[in-house]
Amino acid sequence: MIENHLDVGGAVVFWSIAEWTDRTRLAAKLGELDLQALVPDPRPAPAALRSALEDIFGGPRVLIRPLASKDGFVVVQESRGLASNQYQTLLTARVTGDPPELTFDPWDSRAIAVQGAYQTQLERVSAMQVSAVLVRVVDWLAGTRLRPSGAVYWVPGHRLDDFTQIARAIEDSAEGRPSCVYMLRHRLDNDAIRAIRDAVVFEVHSEAFRIREDVITGSLGTRALETRQRQAAELRDKVLMYEELLSVGLESLHQAVDQADQAAATASLLIGAGVCHYATARGE
Repeated sequence: MIENHLDVGGAVVFWSIAEWTDRTRLAAKLGELDLQALVPDPRPAPAALRSALEDIFGGPRVLIRPLASKDGFVVVQESRGLASNQYQTLLTARVTGDPPELTFDPWDSRAIAVQGAYQTQLERVSAMQVSAVLVRVVDWLAGTRLRPSGAVYWVPGHRLDDFTQIARAIEDSAEGRPSCVYMLRHRLDNDAIRAIRDAVVFEVHSEAFRIREDVITGSLGTRALETRQRQAAELRDKVLMYEELLSVGLESLHQAVDQADQAAATASLLIGAGVCHYATARGE
């Protein structure tokens, strides 16, 4: 039974994330919470190399251009003239091998500086990666998007302690300017219930439609169909939770989820019966 106290009905959450976050520090803090699966992947080596080159050479007359091979960059100094501009190549840097290593032409003190900056950049994850982690956290905690395009989310009151711990881990791992994760706790009054209900209705209808559309293309295999059925089951659990939490009926959402689940189940049966194309799952 979900306890519903007006003073801790839930929280509107949003965030402003620093450009860079220390991945090692974040991994350690999430590990303490037994949430290693949330640690973002390391940045690709070429992306880290470009950032390192910008750190060392960045300036108004310096251009950093990718090579056609997409595994490196050339650093060019631009000198502006009255009739034409002159361009001088300062350094070429590439990522080669597995595990990746850097090669430079020429190898000099600037290359050494880039290599040091590159190692620093490898330990960083971007604001976009960290924001994606928080979106996953909201979904894991059965929260929802208050705006269809994202940016403003809602987390139910009984999961706020979990969200707070993860938010603090992210804030404590920022580099440079701080990361800020905001939580505006509120009562579950009529206006709040209306906003949350509308958000959940939009989310569940959209997800159920996506699942059904994925299925009726006729191109999914057995494992993919099982995934869609699992997703439909998770949506059903979410609908039940919000009905209890908000004390409202969401019958239309049950119908939408049932249609998605039945489409996936029918398609699975047709595959099991040896029917390669299961367009009949859409009623054809």
